[in-house]
Amino acid sequence: MTSGKLHLAPVDIQLQACLADPDDVSEYRFLVGGKDIKYITIEPGVIPAEDISFAPALKSSLPIFPPGDWNEGHVVKDPSTGNAVFATTIRRDFPGVKNVWHDTQVDHLQLTWLSRMRQNVRLVTCPLFAEPVVYKFAEFPWQTFMLEAETTAYNWIHDHGVGPRFLGHVTEARRVIGFLIENIPGRTADVGDLDLCQRALKKVHALHLKHGDTNKHNFLIKEGDGEAVLIDFDHTTKCHDEQELLEEFEGLQDQLEENTGRGGVDVSSPSGCTAVVGG
Repeated sequence: MTSGKLHLAPVDIQLQACLADPDDVSEYRFLVGGKDIKYITIEPGVIPAEDISFAPALKSSLPIFPPGDWNEGHVVKDPSTGNAVFATTIRRDFPGVKNVWHDTQVDHLQLTWLSRMRQNVRLVTCPLFAEPVVYKFAEFPWQTFMLEAETTAYNWIHDHGVGPRFLGHVTEARRVIGFLIENIPGRTADVGDLDLCQRALKKVHALHLKHGDTNKHNFLIKEGDGEAVLIDFDHTTKCHDEQELLEEFEGLQDQLEENTGRGGVDVSSPSGCTAVVGG
């Protein structure tokens, strides 16, 4: 085990994402030295509960990051001192998105984060594009399969006038972890936009695809021309069952009338963390 305080200046360690739970193992994604991603898990009770999702306090409580070519570490409490220590550090070959169908690939280090849109969605700038674009990515390696499905769905709808334009794949250490799509300024749809949303959904169904999650937050009403654009294709599947597609179409009004906030709530803190509270 390696103990002690963090040996890098705080500016050298950036917390990019976390799933923090005071009662269970918490997961963190750090950018270290502006170039290396390290995935850290921390046992419950090692960091004070009030600090596990607050980046400045969290970083000051971490042990020294050991040198070496590792990308996954596990932090526990040293039973003799009570200090946070690294129990293990290893180099692991993490999975990447396999369906790499677009010609453009961008390293994640080329992106500058501007703002959070959802937990794993950022508005970013990229040298390849004149305007900010949307970056959706797997914050942790075990989330990669979720991006696999949506990347494939964008392959199906590419050049069919459905959804935002797919701009390219994003890589981390040569594995694909996400993608870039165009940013579409607009507002969330409501029941008054039913005709527009039906028109957008018909385009998807015409490709024999079921969107799979037609909540109102997945329809953007574009500024300017006022057209509806579908987003979030992570549940999209091929479907040749006309009845199944009809049921999705006929259920659209209920989706637009829903006021529970489903699909539109981001419980992240500004530091990039989701904190699990209770139960």
